[in-house]
Amino acid sequence: MIEAAIARPYTGYYRTIERKAAALTESMSSNHGFLDGNKRTTLILLHVLLSKSGYKLSPTDGDPPLQVAVEEMILAIVNHEMDYDGLVEWFKLRIEPV
Repeated sequence: MIEAAIARPYTGYYRTIERKAAALTESMSSNHGFLDGNKRTTLILLHVLLSKSGYKLSPTDGDPPLQVAVEEMILAIVNHEMDYDGLVEWFKLRIEPV
């Protein structure tokens, strides 16, 4: 499950960085490949994906601090309150080039 989650953004289907980030975040946080630490691992992998691709997350106006906003987003995925398309939109508002 872990390998599949990490490989998903690189299948060629996800062309934009927002779609790659959403695919990785959804798969990694939802697959429960580890007994513990799935959300923390998702955060680390998301940071690696974005930084190696030349991007970073930035808060939007009205967002709580970025760390809180990201945690809330991952919890929304885990609790099935946000889907892949919602994630793409979330990232579109917050991903910017370094």
